[in-house]
Amino acid sequence: MEKLIIGVDADGVMTDMMAFNLRDGQKFFKKPPVNPNGYSPTEIFGVTKDDEFKFGLKYFLKYIKKEPARTNCSKILNKLEGEGDELHSITARKFVTIDNLFGEYNRKTFKKWLSKNNIRFKSIQFCSEHNTPIEKMIACSKLSVDVMIEDKPEVAMYLAENGVKVLLFDNPYNQGLEHENMIRVKNWDEIYDQINIIRELKSKEQKSVFEKKTVDQLQKMSLEEKKDYFISYRKYLRNIKIDSKLFEKGKRRYKLLYTIGAIPVKMIFKPRIIGKENIPYQGGFIIASNHENSNDQYLIDIALNGKPFTGFAAHTIKNTFRGKLFEFIKSAIFIDRESPESKKSGSEELAVRIAHDQIGAIFPEGTRKNKTEEGRKKFLLPFKLGTVSIAQKTGGPILPVALSYGKKYSLVRVGAPIIVKPEDDLETVNKQLFEAVSKLKQENIDYMENKKQLKLHI
Repeated sequence: MEKLIIGVDADGVMTDMMAFNLRDGQKFFKKPPVNPNGYSPTEIFGVTKDDEFKFGLKYFLKYIKKEPARTNCSKILNKLEGEGDELHSITARKFVTIDNLFGEYNRKTFKKWLSKNNIRFKSIQFCSEHNTPIEKMIACSKLSVDVMIEDKPEVAMYLAENGVKVLLFDNPYNQGLEHENMIRVKNWDEIYDQINIIRELKSKEQKSVFEKKTVDQLQKMSLEEKKDYFISYRKYLRNIKIDSKLFEKGKRRYKLLYTIGAIPVKMIFKPRIIGKENIPYQGGFIIASNHENSNDQYLIDIALNGKPFTGFAAHTIKNTFRGKLFEFIKSAIFIDRESPESKKSGSEELAVRIAHDQIGAIFPEGTRKNKTEEGRKKFLLPFKLGTVSIAQKTGGPILPVALSYGKKYSLVRVGAPIIVKPEDDLETVNKQLFEAVSKLKQENIDYMENKKQLKLHI
């Protein structure tokens, strides 16, 4: 039997969120709904966002603890798991991506609710409620999701338009929504039936054992063949075993060092972070930044607010204090830049880590711009293809980042994620990445210049 990778939304899919909004909303707002087919309390009752927030404070904690699962939700999910399917929760539930104790409480409460309802997932991918479509697309891409069960109109349409097959859970607020990659379902029994149809169609496709291809072989593939190849590649990377205990230990050490080191870094460089909302809560993505000098990694540390990341380091520093520190926190892959074999194996190791939800940091220029006089004269050095290649293999998105240093402060500007699809041409995407980082860097320059001019006028 063909096994599927299935993404499952929470609110509106595993629970009847609309029933909760209508039932408890009327108690709180003390009036009937003005639009009973709306999605949010704001739409349903014609109230302000502030009123919706107050409603959430009073009733949301009760909802996330006690709202029952939809009929047969647990039964069907357990049945799919028993049949060998891989299930992942992909949710943008309110408050779960807040990086404080309140966010931690909401994440733990969701996990307790799953346990209480006997629902198990291989992973839980928490997504931002403010950037939901792209973050759910990121999760579907890196997990190679075969089908996503979703209810929110703009999310379902975004996923469908980007090639993800969607089972749209029928709700009044998503009526009229149609796409060739979307199938409407009314309950969990229909979900099971549709998943079996998708399974049958997939089992009829010609399968072969995964085997890595050369660049020449890839160039001869059709777009459909490339798509199948890279989806298989992503599964292959996720199935490679890693020493998770060792990396967890490294993560704890990293966070301890970050707590100590962030203070002097902030005092010395006074970093201003712009575009922080573009950084996903979940891991499994790649930071692609310009490389100004050897301090760049510290600014990236601050932008990620202590989230550990892994990058490449020259093998020549492995036995230095800095190299031993990198090894202590498991934050570097040491490579010999003169050896194609070393670079190839290092690239594969980073791809494995990203496939296991770690964050990668790559400088696509390949070296620091300030190393030579010629480099210092250039706006950016040419980008090597390694970054987009790893993104294509893993499905992890690339976050373009521009770093700039001023006399009084530094800037870290984070752009919107770039997802490299299996069928994409790497040269084309690499050009897109180069242009994105160039634009961000120019915006940094303009920002600093405008601040300088403003101060002169004052």
